[in-house]
Amino acid sequence: MTPFPRQPAPTFWADKERRWQEVLPDRGRRDPLRQWKHEKVSLAARFHDTVRGVSEPRACAYCDGSLTETSRETIDHFLPEHAFPELALSWDNLFPACDRCNSTYKGTRWSCRLVRPDTDPVEDLFDFDEQTGRLRPRAALGWPMRVNVRLTIRVFRLNEGARCKARQRVWRTMFATENASIGADYASDGPYRFVARKAAKAMAAIREALEGKSGREERKGAEP
Repeated sequence: MTPFPRQPAPTFWADKERRWQEVLPDRGRRDPLRQWKHEKVSLAARFHDTVRGVSEPRACAYCDGSLTETSRETIDHFLPEHAFPELALSWDNLFPACDRCNSTYKGTRWSCRLVRPDTDPVEDLFDFDEQTGRLRPRAALGWPMRVNVRLTIRVFRLNEGARCKARQRVWRTMFATENASIGADYASDGPYRFVARKAAKAMAAIREALEGKSGREERKGAEP
């Protein structure tokens, strides 16, 4: 899982949220994200356009898969709308998500134990097994947080087979490529940026170790 640096809500959003609270008792089957607009653009489209920084890729906040290549863009209500209709337009309750994470896997399930990629230190919580492509809790985590990480992996099916294989491809590509710009693109644009960043750190450690060994051998050869 990759940190999701949520951007502040646009200035008009608070007015839309207040309006939603006013009509809530008579909301019927309204979907304000898709049916309501600001300057002729749906709130759903406005959300996708503004919730990320300009340099952030359009990726799922949960699995970090590309939304423009592998999935339609959806919006997940972290606390589901059917149980918390008053949060239907709450900016901090909305996450850009792929349809698999949102509709197929999470659906209407929720728990206060689910990891939030916008506020929880996800890079300190999740580890990646490069041999299998699977995610797992970091070894140093205490029991309560390990439970949270495992639950999050299970709810969003982050270890589903195709996703594990995709992470392995990113890992192998990072080690196989001699083009530094390709590795930099994976680390910044994704998909699976956390895998690319871990691979970059591993490669840097290997280079540092090899350079250190080479330097020791040179000094040893120069000794009288």
